[in-house]
Amino acid sequence: MSFYQTQPMKKLLILIGVSLLITSCDPFLDCIIDNRPQLNDKVLSNGFRDFYYEDSLNAEINNDPADNAYYYYFSVDGLPAGMDYESYGRELVIYGTPRVSGRFTLDVYLNVEAPDSYYDEDDGLFEDGDDLCKDSTSRQYNLRIQ
Repeated sequence: MSFYQTQPMKKLLILIGVSLLITSCDPFLDCIIDNRPQLNDKVLSNGFRDFYYEDSLNAEINNDPADNAYYYYFSVDGLPAGMDYESYGRELVIYGTPRVSGRFTLDVYLNVEAPDSYYDEDDGLFEDGDDLCKDSTSRQYNLRIQ
């Protein structure tokens, strides 16, 4: 086979590869618009041992005005004894009566799911069921109990 006979074959293979990438690699396309979950940048208020404490954090989906429609699942590691957390939609509330004083590093994890009504018409081989670039994130916060 001569050089000129292999050129059409190479072009065809490149065309097939690019079309597969565009039509079936949904996670790649989802990240063109950076829509991923994000925890807000916040300094938690100081608390006092043996006194009730409450503060909250918020989450959102970057570049998505309908971020209230998603399901948000939080988990928190590093809370001092006597404290707990609950979530209400996009809001994470940290509360309780700390029984110890000190500085605590809280690791907050967030997983997000698209609403049941979400429909992505580009269901390809690598489709993940939503249009998010990523489905989870985490962030550390500092809590001081005096």
